[in-house]
Amino acid sequence: MEFRLLGPVEVWNDRRQVSLGGTKPRTLLVALLLEPGRVVTSERLVEAIWAEDPPATAKGILHTYVASLRRAFAAAGLPPVIMSHRVGYLAQIPPRTLDKDVFEQHLAEGRSAARKGHHREASASFRAALSLWRGTALGGIGDSFLRAEADRLEELRLAVIEERVAADLGAGQDQQLIEELTELVALYPGRERLRRDLMVALYRSGRQADALAMYQHGRQVLIEELGIEPGPELRETQAAILRSDTTLLHRAKAAAQPRQLPSPVPDFTGRAEEMARLSGYLTGPDAVPLCVISGQGGVGKSALALQTAYEVAPHYPDGQLYVELRGTTEAPVTPEEALGRLLRELDQPGTPIPAALEERAARYRTLLASRQKLIVLDDAVSESQVRPLLPGGRGCAVIITSRNRLAGLAGAAFVDLGLLPRESAFELLSRINGPERIASESDAAWRLVNQCGGLPLALRVAGARLASRRQWSVARLADRLDDEHRRLDELAVGDQAVRASIGLSYQLLPPLAKTALRRLGLLGMPHFTVWVAASAMEASLDVAEQALEQLVDASLVDLVDADPTGQVRYRLHDLTRLFAKERAAAEETEEACAAVVTRVLGGWLWLVEQLSEALPTGMIPMRATTGLTHPVDAEVVRAVLADPHAWFRREEESLIVAVELAAAMDLDEIAVELASALSAVAFEGSQYLFDNPFAAWHRTHQAALAVARRMDNTLGEAKLLAGLGQLSYERDSFAESREYLSQALPLFRAAKDTRGEGTTLAALGAACREQGYLPEALHFLGKAEELWDDLADSAAVAHIKRLMGTVHLERGDYAASWACLTAALTLYQQGENRRGEGLTLRSMSLYHRARGELDSSEALCERALAIFEDLGDRLMVAYCHRSLAKTRVRLERYDEAREPLEEALVTTRTLSDRWGEACTLRTLGELYLAEGRLYQAKSHLEESLRLWETLNIALFRARTLRDLALVHQALGDDATAETIRSEAVEVFQLYGAREYGESRSL
Repeated sequence: MEFRLLGPVEVWNDRRQVSLGGTKPRTLLVALLLEPGRVVTSERLVEAIWAEDPPATAKGILHTYVASLRRAFAAAGLPPVIMSHRVGYLAQIPPRTLDKDVFEQHLAEGRSAARKGHHREASASFRAALSLWRGTALGGIGDSFLRAEADRLEELRLAVIEERVAADLGAGQDQQLIEELTELVALYPGRERLRRDLMVALYRSGRQADALAMYQHGRQVLIEELGIEPGPELRETQAAILRSDTTLLHRAKAAAQPRQLPSPVPDFTGRAEEMARLSGYLTGPDAVPLCVISGQGGVGKSALALQTAYEVAPHYPDGQLYVELRGTTEAPVTPEEALGRLLRELDQPGTPIPAALEERAARYRTLLASRQKLIVLDDAVSESQVRPLLPGGRGCAVIITSRNRLAGLAGAAFVDLGLLPRESAFELLSRINGPERIASESDAAWRLVNQCGGLPLALRVAGARLASRRQWSVARLADRLDDEHRRLDELAVGDQAVRASIGLSYQLLPPLAKTALRRLGLLGMPHFTVWVAASAMEASLDVAEQALEQLVDASLVDLVDADPTGQVRYRLHDLTRLFAKERAAAEETEEACAAVVTRVLGGWLWLVEQLSEALPTGMIPMRATTGLTHPVDAEVVRAVLADPHAWFRREEESLIVAVELAAAMDLDEIAVELASALSAVAFEGSQYLFDNPFAAWHRTHQAALAVARRMDNTLGEAKLLAGLGQLSYERDSFAESREYLSQALPLFRAAKDTRGEGTTLAALGAACREQGYLPEALHFLGKAEELWDDLADSAAVAHIKRLMGTVHLERGDYAASWACLTAALTLYQQGENRRGEGLTLRSMSLYHRARGELDSSEALCERALAIFEDLGDRLMVAYCHRSLAKTRVRLERYDEAREPLEEALVTTRTLSDRWGEACTLRTLGELYLAEGRLYQAKSHLEESLRLWETLNIALFRARTLRDLALVHQALGDDATAETIRSEAVEVFQLYGAREYGESRSL
């Protein structure tokens, strides 16, 4: 168990925190814990909780608080803590369970070691004492006289910091203290002891002028703020520096066991797997003496290195060395400088340091021979910087951190540190801000986790902002981070800033890698392949790949995987992407940015055109070829054509983002063309090329339509309205489809785009056919045929002929139907359009079935099925199975029909094809009717009927009603059968369907 007062008041049992309730129960517990084992009277407890204004029932409420704390302790599995006494209560806790007591014990040990001149041991004890602090002491108790104890503890903490600094100075840790002391003096300008120690450290480091300037600054602060002169100790130190007093240079003799590791991060979270790997490398039977931790800036490399170093330190009894190499600064530490510092630590005082690098490295290796020391080299920039710092033997071990992978270090074990998992990221926020605060707004906290992308630096900055703004809700910060344009501005606190961290890595990049990062950030793709980077950079694939590898080595770009087409995919972390986008805005012209987007989208347009040619849909393309395509390397085209379905699925999100980006940048032409091209190849008759085709189609078209209207692009608007009409058609929203298409038609005519006009007329004909408006369908298809004949486009004429053939079939005009279908088949076969051939063969099968020529119907449908199976067209395979099943029902081969129909039903539902689902349900109803399973037939037909009503397709609803009438008749309900049969006949008559003629002949 643990009782924590040095920060927010908390009680823990193992890893479980005990819920203490509100401010007043906490204050009660603090009053007892400050005097453990001693009785605190009820009166004093009442005064601690309510000060001078207690309620009349204070003692009764006090008893309630005690009872609630006891229940909480018991629920957490703790033994009894609060004991009753006739005059009050006392806390009974085991030794070393109260952090204040442990703190004071470490303090006593440190002061004892300091008196004996054991500076390193003293520093270690002081550090142990300070590591127990988590924030302001007695946090969460409200206003109480106990605050005086909190103030005393805070003053004691500052005194311990001063004593620890003095111990480190005594141990000769001058260089390492300067940065910390500079920060401490800035925080506590009136504490003269800290300023004196900083002056001494600067003087010992050869910075006499800086030491004297520090005195002058302190004197000015004391005079302006307090009206006093510096004390005698500070004045004496200044005088000693002025006369170059050598006594100030006295240092402790270099100890045989240096302990240079900085304090570990107190709220270190997660990384258990990485720590286990590193510990195994450094302490196992086959220990690897060199470990490299690489990763992007702010990912926690140094924190992991120090945490691991402290864990394995007992295995290196001769001490630990630490060097900050400043690899991300403009002036990294040179190997000569680093070796100079290490030799001053390891060699006897006064020993001359060799001048040449080779001599320093040799002396360093000699001093480490037969020793067991752990060396941490933090923030390395390159292999050449660290090679001279590696020991010669295997007794020592080295942990290196770097933003670069340092793959050239032979024999090293590499740990590529990734982002924190979501659960660990949430836990880190909880540790920084307190679990209760984060748990109370868990939804907002998870938003913060997502916005920070698992980057520890971003999480720490966000946590620090919340910690310093207690009045803010977590949701308020999350709302501020929602705006990507200001997210990097928000993720900054004190000297910690995500933008600055990424900027350090960016400044070290070669020029081409900088260009690649900027332009990839501009594009904002969720992931990308080499050719995208090549197009953005206007470079070859080899040059782009080299730039990407440099970005990977700098931990600014991540490798994702190799997709099914064999192309390697990369991605940017969200915060890196925002930084890169900022650099693009600052360093690239608007024209250059527009050119980048146009080239990359032109590359996709080129690939989509290659797919259109390789995978003809049997439909009329919705767009005309333009000059906006940007050819892509033939190697990429081959990879895409090898598995277009896999390529489309991996590119789906990027393609959507690309169209939306172009639209946002007012690049209307490329946005319109790519959106139109995507719908042409990815949806027309092949809904399965994208995982979510309807959402993808709608997003790209709406974005492109908005920019087309904004830029007065009439032709573009027409194409996109036609595309939305096709989307509605594929979603079985035929009335909506006709509305969009009717808006597009006059725009095509105004733009004098005959091809677009003909495509739209054909689409209107198809939409009318589906709703049973057969004369209207023939009207639009006839107009389209005239236009396409003039354009001499045989594929388009074939498409229209096939549609006209199906409409004539619905009307019972068999001669006209067969003439159109045979003409369509000939044109498709001449054009080697396999899909169009399959569609037409299936329509011919329906023709034969309508005429009762069932063997011919079955044979043609089997030919169509073979084509669609070869093409991998799941939807049309399901349609063929349904058509075959219907034919086999009429041939009374029921067993052959059932399983294909059930599979077809699953497929249509999976692909959200309600029209196909309704048809399949109707066919299943016909099967059950033929088998005499009347109730199953009735159920399926009624379900089909509901779908036709939802889709507002009267003709097919009437056909289903006719089948349902047969079911009711078989069940003996002749009246209902006659009623619904009459309703069906009226619809047949109204729509001019062939069934009306059949019904009259009965």
